[in-house]
Amino acid sequence: MRSRRLLLAVVSVAPLLGFLVGRGLGFWRLRLGAGRLLASLPDAVPEHVRVLPPPPDEYAGTLPYTPAETRERLPECGFSELFRAYFHAYDRDGETVHEVGSFVHRPEGITGDWQVHVRLFPAPDGSTEVWAHWEPNPYVAPLAHLRMEGYDPGRGERMAAELIGELR
Repeated sequence: MRSRRLLLAVVSVAPLLGFLVGRGLGFWRLRLGAGRLLASLPDAVPEHVRVLPPPPDEYAGTLPYTPAETRERLPECGFSELFRAYFHAYDRDGETVHEVGSFVHRPEGITGDWQVHVRLFPAPDGSTEVWAHWEPNPYVAPLAHLRMEGYDPGRGERMAAELIGELR
């Protein structure tokens, strides 16, 4: 009975602790560490646990800011940091480049049907690559989100450019 209460206490406090640590360290750092850890696992792990390359058609361009500056600017453009999303990395000239930010903009708010999701990657020149797509909001339509119904990289790119500007 005592161990059950302890387990319940840990399970109850863990999300809050994770949130507070994430806010202090930055969710992007937690995601980067988790992505690197998952990337080191064997390929036999299930797809939803693997680190995947971003789809090529999601590339929206670069911003003339460092990833740190971009992470600071995105909330001013209506984006929120997204903690719960697949991890992405890709090979650039023999080196694995991990995402350093995952953000979402929901035009109709957290209960809206749709969202534009952007991922940030460091560019070789110190600027920030932006990868974007339009998709169903997983809080409203989790199955449609997982099935990628209405998934649209082109619309995501256009919306990211409208909201963020300066994409080249």
